[in-house]
Amino acid sequence: MEDNNQNNNIISPMKKKSKSKLWFWILGIVLVLALGYIGYEKYNGWKYDQDNTLYQEGAYLGYNQAIMQIVEQVNTCQSIPINYLNATGQNKTINVLKIECLSDNQLECLLK
Repeated sequence: MEDNNQNNNIISPMKKKSKSKLWFWILGIVLVLALGYIGYEKYNGWKYDQDNTLYQEGAYLGYNQAIMQIVEQVNTCQSIPINYLNATGQNKTINVLKIECLSDNQLECLLK
């Protein structure tokens, strides 16, 4: 009986080490997964901010280029049709013309 009890005492610390080692690996894997998830979320947030900034800069440059093209064409005394959507979603067109390009008669008609 004493031999059996002695064997249990030898095996018991080994089982405890095995269990603690298992828990160590499980916690390690959970930690790696948690850090991976947090890193992925941070990267997605950073990437979204970068894409949003790029989109805004592109929109600004596009608007700026469109205005510059309108100004250049207006300076040649050409009428420029500009299409847009009004508040109700209907397509509308206006013609832009530089006032200095109008003749005196045309200007007088506008001022009446």
